[in-house]
Amino acid sequence: MSSELKRDAGVNAEGHESVFVRIGRNIGWLLGGRAFSAIVSIAYLAIAARALGPARFGAFVLVLTYGQLIANLVQFQSWKGVIRFGAIHVAQNRLDRLARLLGFTATLDWASAAVGAAIAIVAVPLVGPLLRWSVAEQGTAAIFGAVLLLTTGATPTGLLRLFDRFDLLTWTEAISPLVRLLGSLVAWWLGGGVAAYLWVWALAAFGQMIGQWAAALLIGRSKIAIGRRSFALAVSENSRLWRFMLQTNLSNSLSLFWLQTGTLAVGSAAGAVQAGGFRIADRMAKGVIKPVETLTRALYPEMARLVATDERAVLRKVFIRTSWIAAAFSVAIVGIAGFAGGPILALVAGKEFAFASGYLFLLAISAAIDLTGFALEPFHNAHGRSGRVLRSRAVGAAVYAVLLGILLPTIGAEGAAWASIGASSVMFLQLALSTVQILGIRR
Repeated sequence: MSSELKRDAGVNAEGHESVFVRIGRNIGWLLGGRAFSAIVSIAYLAIAARALGPARFGAFVLVLTYGQLIANLVQFQSWKGVIRFGAIHVAQNRLDRLARLLGFTATLDWASAAVGAAIAIVAVPLVGPLLRWSVAEQGTAAIFGAVLLLTTGATPTGLLRLFDRFDLLTWTEAISPLVRLLGSLVAWWLGGGVAAYLWVWALAAFGQMIGQWAAALLIGRSKIAIGRRSFALAVSENSRLWRFMLQTNLSNSLSLFWLQTGTLAVGSAAGAVQAGGFRIADRMAKGVIKPVETLTRALYPEMARLVATDERAVLRKVFIRTSWIAAAFSVAIVGIAGFAGGPILALVAGKEFAFASGYLFLLAISAAIDLTGFALEPFHNAHGRSGRVLRSRAVGAAVYAVLLGILLPTIGAEGAAWASIGASSVMFLQLALSTVQILGIRR
């Protein structure tokens, strides 16, 4: 194997500490990008909230969430497959197999985008009456959902992570939030309505897709083989590929279940204003942990490499260190939300959204639980245990649905936040117990 491929595959040519050096470098890039994204995200949401006001901002949030929910349901997490199986091919210097794997995942991206766009159009007449949408609003939701779906795809991000190009990944991921910020400022200046902000979001998604594909192709580390024969060979060369892709897709869909379904449920039960407050509180809670949460994206490729090269002791050390760091950050996040959540919310979105301070504190607790266990999912996926991740997400989604049905009619929109805490706790406990079992087996 060439020295370049050894470096890309994470082969232990420089000693165990090189793993931590790579993780540190990649985390530096991702933290910088995510910190920028988190700050800009809060900024453009604040602009939209102040420009549109609670009622129109709530309408904007419901249409946006509708499109994102469908994208979440149909989009494959192809980048996880690229890393899971691509790390093995790179370690074996089989770039021909990697090319066929990339063709397989890219085909899944494009096919799921087309199916999702069709669903976004067809499902509007069913969802519209539940959310009190007018005929015009239903048309806007259908068009926006279709456009948003056609800009999805994760294969290029997996390729950039696989070959340790987190620098390019960070720059391309900055395209979307930057376009949203600039577009929101223009829409505010021109006095644009809900449709203007939706088009800004769609344009941002399109720009990021183009940027990531350009970066992935320009690094020139692997070709992409597309065609029926390449598709069939990819399935045969990567054991349980379909199973892994389906499980990770379902797992991701369930992981975002409470954000999107919760927002739509709040809108249906309590109206657009409450839905807008719930959404902005959730985005703020998630925005605080986003810079740290990106450790997952740097950690998963390294864990996959360590499993592929049978470096079990190093893998255990990486997992334990990063988990303790995440737990410390989680405690700080809950404290900040509890003592300063209300003033921060009023400063960002305006006094009209002060009613959402209770949502912010509860959703921060849920986000902190997720952050504490952030290393659990990449640990399982690196070991090919995506089924356990899927099972934990399914149980968590079921718990969330039950709690939502009980609490939303009794205590209102705050019930959705409590349901999120319950679901996060259940998922964390399941994966933590499974991780102890895997570590025991490996030891």
